[in-house]
Amino acid sequence: MTKFFKSIGSFSLGPIVGAILSFLTVPIITHFISPDEYGKASMFILAQSTVSTVIYLGMDQSFVREFNLMKDNLQKLLVNAMIIPLSLSLIVGLGSIILSDKVSRILFGTYNEKMAVTALALLLPFMVIETFSLLKIRMEERGLLYSMFTIILKAIVLVLTVILFLSYEKSFRSVVYAAAMGEILTGMILYFVVIRKYKFQRTLLDSKLQYRMLKFGLPLVPAFAVGWILTSMDKVMLRTMCTYDELGLYSAAFKIVSVLSVLQACFTLYWTPVAYRWYQEEKPGSQYEFVSKIIAILMTGVCLGVLLFKEVVAIILGSSFRDAINIFPFLLLFPVLYTLSETTGIGIGFKRKTGYNIIVTLIAGASNIALNYLLIPVFNGAGAAIATGLSYIAFFWGRTLISRKLWHKFDLKIYLVVNIVVLANCAVHTFMDGLVPYLVTSFFLIGLVAVVIIYIRKFNLIGRLKNGELFR
Repeated sequence: MTKFFKSIGSFSLGPIVGAILSFLTVPIITHFISPDEYGKASMFILAQSTVSTVIYLGMDQSFVREFNLMKDNLQKLLVNAMIIPLSLSLIVGLGSIILSDKVSRILFGTYNEKMAVTALALLLPFMVIETFSLLKIRMEERGLLYSMFTIILKAIVLVLTVILFLSYEKSFRSVVYAAAMGEILTGMILYFVVIRKYKFQRTLLDSKLQYRMLKFGLPLVPAFAVGWILTSMDKVMLRTMCTYDELGLYSAAFKIVSVLSVLQACFTLYWTPVAYRWYQEEKPGSQYEFVSKIIAILMTGVCLGVLLFKEVVAIILGSSFRDAINIFPFLLLFPVLYTLSETTGIGIGFKRKTGYNIIVTLIAGASNIALNYLLIPVFNGAGAAIATGLSYIAFFWGRTLISRKLWHKFDLKIYLVVNIVVLANCAVHTFMDGLVPYLVTSFFLIGLVAVVIIYIRKFNLIGRLKNGELFR
């Protein structure tokens, strides 16, 4: 087995097994609780992601950017990268406990869920420890270790969820407490394995280094905030404009896209350190472009496959959540276009022009809010899915065109084709019934297979993969 297959395979193991465990968790949850309860559980996860958008201040991304420059002094880099997010996690957690009745009302529609709010507050510092521990392992390209901890977290959450359902109560609280305990246990394990040996010393604090990292990371915060809108405003607006029941169905639909998100995670985890290494080695732009085209074809194929077998997903989710399969098609645009933008938009990071991310995400975020406002009253959960999908089209093209201007003028034709094909199939599966959607998707899938065969023969892909030439 080539070095490429070993490396990408080791990074893929965690996301793949983790996705399987997450996918197993979904039907377990939908078996025990109603869509209404599932909607409340999703608000807890939304709150966690919202806080993480704020407390990191882009220091996690700065850590990635500085890693290869400070390999010989990781202790100093870790201390200066973690100190601000850890401090903010404690402040936000304490504030949440003090205002627990108000936070409970916002998230769960009642003032009485203070224990769930406390669970959220307690997990925050452990979430920070987990994030930087995994980033360090990832940047060292230690794929098997990264995968092991990814699997541990998912397995702990799955086991705890089942235990709490059977021994505690069949409600959203069991989901919330399992998620919090899983995060805390994983954070503790990662602290002792990864972080503990890097002792905190006041002499390691470096204001110049922190300034440089904040200068890189802070421009990303508004972009992350608007990016949060892309992935979270749909749930917020569903929470205010519809019922928890509709939110639960939509959240279950979002879990379906994890089938594609696992490929996104596998590729992104391996691609980011490799891409930055290539840039340091001054690899030609055509090498990035070739990888991007392969990912475009792969993601399109998997998207069409998920649409073709959506009835299987309906059986797995159960009768109470069957309507979720009528919501999810447009959500598939999120992992497809986000993954592609990781290859086409990499030039923004290369040139340290992260401020452009604000422009991209502002456009996409504004589109998301406007479309949600217009479409949710008409199509409910499906309207939110359409809004999210169309917003990611704007996100992809904004990120791609700016990167192309700053860095490498790659060809755009294949990305136009991918957008049209995926969008057309998502629309057919959302608005048409019967056999027609499956016939349309089958037709496109056959055409895609023909393209893959042509690419394999023309560029000798199998040989290049075996020789490790693609990511060398």
